Amino acid sequence: MRVSECPGLTRVQERKIKIAVEGTCELCSGYFALPLLEIHRISRRLYREMVRDPSARILVVCDLCHRHIHRLPVRVKDQRAMVSRRPYFVRQEIRKALGYTPKPYIPPRDAALSEMYEEYFYHFPPGSFRLGG
Repeated sequence: MRVSECPGLTRVQERKIKIAVEGTCELCSGYFALPLLEIHRISRRLYREMVRDPSARILVVCDLCHRHIHRLPVRVKDQRAMVSRRPYFVRQEIRKALGYTPKPYIPPRDAALSEMYEEYFYHFPPGSFRLGG
């Protein structure tokens, strides 16, 4: 019986993630059978914001691209750029497979709208976003 190739993930989760990317390598964009795809964990030493969303920490790549990522090595910045190009629905499916649920937004209780308005327009005066003046 084969163990999960990515620590912390079950084989079912791996399969769902590979299906979410529709069997394509996110590096070379080639189509592969699911057993030929691997899940690569992106190092998060430099990026603390990746703790919040686990789907931002993984790439689905073929065996050859996975070896290239480790041997070249491909910079973490470039790996994150690949993750950011994922379509919205693929991201949602990967999050669902990982069991991730974002924290719900809770608005402030004592929201003084006039103070918020003043503070915002103090930093960003009206008309500052117009193009060409």
